[in-house]
Order: sequence, then C-alpha cells, then structure tokens
Amino acid sequence: MKGKSIKRFILFAALIVMVNIALDQSFKAFSVHNILNRRMDEQFAAYNDTLKYLALGNSHNCINTYILENSFNYGSPSENYIQSYYKLKHILEKTDKKPEYVILQADISTYGPKIADRYEYNSYWIDYIDYPELARIKGDRTILTKWLEGNFFSYAGNYKDVQLSILYRIKIRKLEMHNGYRPHRDYRNFAEETNKRKLAWDKANLFLSKDAYFDPSIKAYFEKILQLCEAHQVKVIMVRYPMTKEFHEEEMKIVPADKLFSEINTIASRYPVFEGLFDYHSLFFDHPEYFFDPDHLNIKGSDLFTRKFAADMKLLESGLFTEQPGK
Repeated sequence: MKGKSIKRFILFAALIVMVNIALDQSFKAFSVHNILNRRMDEQFAAYNDTLKYLALGNSHNCINTYILENSFNYGSPSENYIQSYYKLKHILEKTDKKPEYVILQADISTYGPKIADRYEYNSYWIDYIDYPELARIKGDRTILTKWLEGNFFSYAGNYKDVQLSILYRIKIRKLEMHNGYRPHRDYRNFAEETNKRKLAWDKANLFLSKDAYFDPSIKAYFEKILQLCEAHQVKVIMVRYPMTKEFHEEEMKIVPADKLFSEINTIASRYPVFEGLFDYHSLFFDHPEYFFDPDHLNIKGSDLFTRKFAADMKLLESGLFTEQPGK
C-alpha cells in the first residue's frame, strides 16, 4: 500500500512539473514583450554599422532610428536604470559593440521607488540581470524570487501581460522594427480625449510617489551606469522626453523636480563622460495631437522629436550651443 502511495505521489508531482513547464514555455512564446525584446536582441546582434548612439530606457524612449543616423534604440517596456545597467554592462563587456554615446532616459518618473520596484518580464531579463547582486544592493532577498519566476514560473501573476499581448495582436498585428525602433502606438490621439486632466492624473499617480522622488537603488545604479561608461570611455547624454502639459502639471504636484534634477546633475557632473541633459519635456505642450496618451508620443510626435534631437546633437558637437539643449 505504501509503495502505491509513493508511485501516485511521484506521478502527481511529475504531472505538476509537466503542466508548469507547458505553462511557462507557452507564456514565454505568447508574451508580446518577450517577442519584442528578443527581436531587439536579434537586431542588435546583427547590427554591423557604426554605432554612434545607443538609446536605453522604457517606452518613453521614442528615438526613431530611421531618422537618427548610426543609432540603435534598445529601450524596452518598463525598463528602469537597474535593467539598463545590466544590459549596457553585457554590451560593453560581452560583445564587440561600443557606442560613442549612450542616451539615458531622464524623465521624472525614471527615478522614483515605484519604477525601482518594477521587475517585469523576468523571463527576458534573466539573461542580463545579476539577481544576487541586485538583492544585495537593494537589501532585499525577495528579489531572488524574480530569478525563479523568470526561469520556471514566467506566467505567475502576469495576467496583464496576457491581456496586453492579446490587445497588441488585435490593434497592431504586424511587428515593424528597425534597429530596435518600433513606431509608437497610433490608434488613439490625446488631442481627442475629453478628460485629459483625469488621464494625466491617473498616469502620474501610477508612477510617482510623494513619499520619495529618488529611490536609493535607482541612485546607486545611475552611478554604476556612469562608472561603467567612464571605464569604457562612452559619452553619456541624458534626455527628458516630451510629455503633455497636463501630465507635467500632475507630476509637479507630486515630485519636487528642481530638487530632483539638482541631485541628478550633482552626481552626473562628477563624471567627465557626462555631456549634459537635453530637456524636451515642454517641447510639445501646445500640441496634444502629437501624443498617444499623456506621456507617450505618437508616430508624428516621435519623428518631430527625433529630428530636433538630431539637430541638437550636431550643435553640441560643433560647439555652437547658446542655450540649454532641448530648448
């Protein structure tokens, strides 16, 4: 009788393992974010042109690589400085590619505790992140569960990604990508929204916290990025991407922006590779039609912004700037 119980237990355990493997692999194959990120990896591995600009960051990063020559847009959904550091470390230490400039996202929402605690799509990031090191720096051993999730339980708690993957296939269908750049979503127009203020309030409070505006772990990894770039002699440009006027006003109710950017500048200025912060946040305040939602440009907005950035980089390199880049 005891032998039969053991056999049943083994069979049941084997069934559970098989079901988990099937769910894990199915989710990894179905997740649109995994597909997007893996496609970027493939394009970067195949990139053999001059790599002048490497743009990192999350979905606010809308640099159009068709317009900005010799560039690769390696930004990914929900990416924070922690993830950007490990990806950049991999590029500089494990590949033969070295950009002249790294473009870092410098939006207000980049630095808070909410973004610091967003570790999504771990089934992708296990290829880059040193989770034990991250756990030590954050002083949080539960970070190690993200490694377990990424390797064996990628589907766990990720029902929203399933919903987004379905929506993506319905709304966008075809994946267009050029040197990492994907045309921004364009099936909505913020200018046509009837309650812009409410949408902006919702978005700002989703990402920002009144309790803290510069998370210690983000600060640590920001400095690690600068140290890494210094070691490899890669110049650093920081960019505040355009946003709607409504979103900016809601952000300012939560975060002391002047104090935040003063601290950022103090840290960055210690590194000779830091070339400056290009501030475009107010560039399209009078053009809501250039936005998909409160904080994301649409295709037209992305193109106009990229042209402006490319022109400003030419001015920077020629030494002709007479005012802060981005103005």
